[in-house]
Amino acid sequence: MSAADLNIPESAKKEFDKASAQMAKKNWGKAIAGFNRALALYPDYAAAYNNLGVIYAKTGDRKTEREALQKAVALDDHLAVAYVNLGIMAIAERNFPEAENMLNKATSADPENTQTLVLLANAELLDKHYDQAISNCHKVHSMPHESQALIHYIAARALEHENRASEAVTEFQTFLKEEPSGPRAESVRGELTRLQRQIE
Repeated sequence: MSAADLNIPESAKKEFDKASAQMAKKNWGKAIAGFNRALALYPDYAAAYNNLGVIYAKTGDRKTEREALQKAVALDDHLAVAYVNLGIMAIAERNFPEAENMLNKATSADPENTQTLVLLANAELLDKHYDQAISNCHKVHSMPHESQALIHYIAARALEHENRASEAVTEFQTFLKEEPSGPRAESVRGELTRLQRQIE
């Protein structure tokens, strides 16, 4: 919790909680109004700006989304979730260096968050930083985590780019053990077959 969070008045917290409830129901207009009421009571409410950014992302207002998220991290430079949201936005815009920058800041603020590390590894893969992607994939695998089959796919693709085909095959096989069915599994089976043929 940041020092700014300790200063949030109870009235602003109540507005924030009511707005969060509206956000959960996807009542975007009421949620925006509620978060703005919270900000009127406490202008340094970083979490309110972050949530506004999320809502603007849902409603397709990219410019206001960016402004809200940038305001959130300006107010609290340890608000990992806002950096994650900026990173996701950068990936969508195919600005992979910016995505890496934002997601590295998120992992610095919250180093145990495996979902953020998966996003970072994916951004590194897309930005052709294969060694870093592989390193972060291994880091996720060494930490307690929910099923993260995607990490093995990211590792496999990065290893393939580094001409480490046999290691990539192992990662694809591990992916299929963790996620044996569904559209992603079918796609991976095709890639695995192609790679195995190359090795032969």
